[in-house]
Amino acid sequence: MTSESVTITLSEPIVKRLQQAAQTMRVSVGDVLAQTIRGNLPPALADLPDDMQADFALLQSADSATLWRMAQESLPPAQRKRHESLLEQNREQQLSALEAAELARLRVIADRFVLRRSYALALLKWRGHTISEASWDGD
Repeated sequence: MTSESVTITLSEPIVKRLQQAAQTMRVSVGDVLAQTIRGNLPPALADLPDDMQADFALLQSADSATLWRMAQESLPPAQRKRHESLLEQNREQQLSALEAAELARLRVIADRFVLRRSYALALLKWRGHTISEASWDGD
């Protein structure tokens, strides 16, 4: 991995916090700063499945109210219950081919739903919003 130097000006309180964190973790201030930046960059579209990248690119330009609505969405109750039922049935016994296919389909839907909601929350956090249980109605 190549590196590039960047010069930035930070306020004294921020520099002190970086120095304290570096001292506590026994690493350099540069390492703390690099990790802080890595951990706070918006999610990379390249890390998503190809068929989801265009939809998620649109989320990056969505307003915060839209992202909050997405973060608060839930799977339809009937769909969630069926998914849970099939998961339980799968633990207890062998599913039929039809049930296994339905479970696989529901799993993809649930995974994409969670990924979309997580992406909306990550964008909100990156924009400076506080993400806590009190601020959204997630399941």
